[in-house]
Amino acid sequence: MQTDVFSPELSSLVLAVPDNPLRALYPYNTRPGMLNLASGHPSRDAYDVEGLTEASHRATLDATAWSYGPSAGDPELIAALVALTPPRPQGHRLIVTSGAQQVVDLALRSLARPGSTVLLPEPVYPAILAICAAAGLRVSGYRVTAEDPDLTDLGRLLGQVGVSALYAQPTFSNPGGETWSLPMRKRLLELCAAYRVSVVEDDPYRFLSFAGAPPAALVELSAEVAGSVVIWAGSLSKILAPGLRLGWAAVPQAIAQPMTDLRQAGDLQPNSLAQRVALRYLELDRLDAHLSRVRKLYAARRDRLAAALARADFTLEPAAGGMFLFPALPEDARAEGLFERALDQDVLYAPGPAFALERGDHRLGNRLRLCFAGLDAETLGTAARRLVAALKE
Repeated sequence: MQTDVFSPELSSLVLAVPDNPLRALYPYNTRPGMLNLASGHPSRDAYDVEGLTEASHRATLDATAWSYGPSAGDPELIAALVALTPPRPQGHRLIVTSGAQQVVDLALRSLARPGSTVLLPEPVYPAILAICAAAGLRVSGYRVTAEDPDLTDLGRLLGQVGVSALYAQPTFSNPGGETWSLPMRKRLLELCAAYRVSVVEDDPYRFLSFAGAPPAALVELSAEVAGSVVIWAGSLSKILAPGLRLGWAAVPQAIAQPMTDLRQAGDLQPNSLAQRVALRYLELDRLDAHLSRVRKLYAARRDRLAAALARADFTLEPAAGGMFLFPALPEDARAEGLFERALDQDVLYAPGPAFALERGDHRLGNRLRLCFAGLDAETLGTAARRLVAALKE
């Protein structure tokens, strides 16, 4: 007997969440022989396997690793993370999250009511668009460039009705790799304070600086700008191991509890075992030496990839840190079909339009995001040659 199958009506918020174009690239990476320049993953030789193994062993001997814990995170890990957090105004609390992306999610949902507008940089990491859509938020793009030191365009946007928060990635951004100057950082805080708009600072690459310390974080500078509010997001994924899925936030006291309540409603708490592994690793006192090695490794790879692209007449500004280059194709290059030709050459990259605020916006059609952190130096050179070969087909 045939019966009708009930088909539930989905929430409009779910239907509004855009597909993540970077996640759509994963199946290509499983092809035998494919060299992946698309994904923002460390290479295997960038892990401190010995230290992580020892930390994991120590963590498994601790009953706390197998138990429920506080929604704000393991208090001992929070205490250890204080030393890794930029200076911040009094009254900020640290909370542990399931990656820096969860900080952004919890912060925006705490700060912005559904239907209000969040300002995002252009280009932008596509997961941020999904966060905003799932929260029922509108998005509008802004740019911070050396050609507009007073940030006049941003000031105009902030003056619009309904802007609730601004998301920023001012240090080694993804995808562009840019780092804002100190005057730009201060100007942004002044504008946001004037319009009473809170800032969510996504800062996962701060520890991957290749030439000295990066400029002061927005959260640090906010102590100098009356009325500015900054929620800072850090990541252990980029400096220890992505599989831990751990980040943390420095949050004003008034926002810390609402963010903790939201995360408790969603996934109760950060993973107890992962937190204990991170804590035991930090106690081993290996992080500084590990980061020093990784910075040298990544800087050399950035230089190798940038040199290969420059020889092929790409236009690019080598990033001073982080994991990515965002070059423009040579002026006479045939952009149409390049992704497919690259796949035929067994090399994978992230197309520029994946980072546009609006799907179908092809203004970034001549851009590629390339991760220099995920392949060893020799393989990176091979990947670059394959990409150039695809360009010349």
